[in-house]
Amino acid sequence: MCYRASRWYFSRLMSVVTLLTVFISFDARMPYTAWAQGTSSTSWRSFPVFDAMLYRNKPDLSAAGLLPIVGAYAGHFGDTWHRVPSQFPSKGKVQQVAREAVGKASLAFLDIEHWPQKGSQVTVADSVNKYVQVAQWFREAAPGLALGYYGIPPLQDYWRAIDSTSSAEYVSWMSDNDRLRPLANTVDIFFPSLYTFYDDREGWRRQAIAQIAEARRYGGGKPIYVFLWPQFHDSNPDLAWKYLPTDFWQLELDTARQYADGIVIWGGWGHENDSVEWNERAPWWTTTKAFLSSLKAAGRSQSNLAAPRGLRAQ
Repeated sequence: MCYRASRWYFSRLMSVVTLLTVFISFDARMPYTAWAQGTSSTSWRSFPVFDAMLYRNKPDLSAAGLLPIVGAYAGHFGDTWHRVPSQFPSKGKVQQVAREAVGKASLAFLDIEHWPQKGSQVTVADSVNKYVQVAQWFREAAPGLALGYYGIPPLQDYWRAIDSTSSAEYVSWMSDNDRLRPLANTVDIFFPSLYTFYDDREGWRRQAIAQIAEARRYGGGKPIYVFLWPQFHDSNPDLAWKYLPTDFWQLELDTARQYADGIVIWGGWGHENDSVEWNERAPWWTTTKAFLSSLKAAGRSQSNLAAPRGLRAQ
């Protein structure tokens, strides 16, 4: 999530909705090199795109094809607990949030980012145990809700992800991801974060494919819905908050379509730690609407191929 915004944990904000059922079928053991050659994982099935945006005065975008999604941020579980890394949120508060989501959605993401995800084996194991515990609490109160964590697993690590798959850096990244396996076994769905740090299309594409491939490597066939943000990440002072050129945004949408199982679009939180006004004419949104229309057209085409009209048994 945007780091500045996540520090405020969006205590006032939660979006809720109904999720379309998606059927997944792929070989989770497929290596990175096979994915990099352009193997499409979604050419024949529904490809959902979810609305996790926080824009002010944003209209209902379901007619355009966006699906809302439940987001449970750290601040929803209490105002102060997250200031101390060793603390848990209240079990009662976690389960209150979970119960509020029941009947409103079929899928939710949890966003807790302050527990260390790198470091010593003891440190990482302690964080993983915390993540697993919160997920279990949430699931106890909402057993029918599919659940995952924003951005983990796998670890978001741009520079190691774009390195050669045989390099020591890439192998060490895989090893660090393996330490998160108990969490990978706990969640129902993966939400890799594919935000844009640099004005480097090929670099972004390479790390995106690597992140998805890592999730597939130990995902056990679980669906992968990637988080995309149509702005540059605020950690880059030269590009922070600027909207991506439309061709760059199109590349991100198309890459996600080719390699992942769905998209979660985030955004709408500004540098003043508040939501920003929705702009119906924003170039990135025009590009997104065209992308959504193409998904609808592809779905109709696949439906026609699967069930041709006018045929009768002889």
